[in-house]
Amino acid sequence: MELPLDPFRRRTLGLLAAVALGALGCARAEEAQPLRFGIQPFRTAEVLLTLHKRLLDTLAQALGRPLRFSTRPTYDAYTKALLAGEFDLAIMPPHIAVWLAGRGDWELEAKYEVRMSAILVGRNATPAPEAEALRGRRIALGDPDSIVSLVARETLTRLGLVPQRNFTLVLTASHGASLQALANGSVDYAIVANTVYGQFRAKYPSLQAVAFGPDVPHLMAAARRALPEALRTRFRAALLSFHETEAGRRFFADTGYRRFVPITEADFAEMAPFLPDLDRRYASPPELSR
Repeated sequence: MELPLDPFRRRTLGLLAAVALGALGCARAEEAQPLRFGIQPFRTAEVLLTLHKRLLDTLAQALGRPLRFSTRPTYDAYTKALLAGEFDLAIMPPHIAVWLAGRGDWELEAKYEVRMSAILVGRNATPAPEAEALRGRRIALGDPDSIVSLVARETLTRLGLVPQRNFTLVLTASHGASLQALANGSVDYAIVANTVYGQFRAKYPSLQAVAFGPDVPHLMAAARRALPEALRTRFRAALLSFHETEAGRRFFADTGYRRFVPITEADFAEMAPFLPDLDRRYASPPELSR
């Protein structure tokens, strides 16, 4: 015969059950919260969302969490948002990614396989990447903090060309904006990322390009270390297998990124020369948002 519970024991068990249900409710509420997904502003926000929709949908399904996409108007603002903890997952420039990983804030999960390079683009004929051909010209360049702009500026310096003295430098909001300026005749040349140029070829087949400096690792995907390890593991696995899905095949056909691959020690070494400047610029990072 089972004895009835005394009142004290009944209250204790009731409190324990309430605590357990409350914890379960909090866990479920956390799982229902969207993960904030950032993408660096190499195109307009609308174009970025359209371009990455298949990737975002696939990742949301793999992670069992909705994703909320956003970006920022400039690379500097995007970097500050990454520092401030305003994203949970992000696709970011390689030098920023390596720098943040070194700080311990972010875990790098994968990169696009194709290498990224600065290319000089002209209309109707392949441009000559030589000093005399560029003197007196109007040259569009995207956000000065992008890795492509940093590489391009080094090449211009090596050629002995000083902006606003030997040529007119026209700064634009993004690689896409630089190509639009070239296409509508506002500038003589544009310097952009090779993959963005590839994304424009179908729309503007008359644009011709040539390499303009060394290539570097492409964009990297990362997760905040504050996220659960299991979620970060699922994120990495979903990225590395994305090219095997129909959505992935279409995404990589549209973007030219080929597929996601693991990040290597060589990638860290290549980005090392860019890190001291980031240390100086962001010596006092903003407070984490959460």
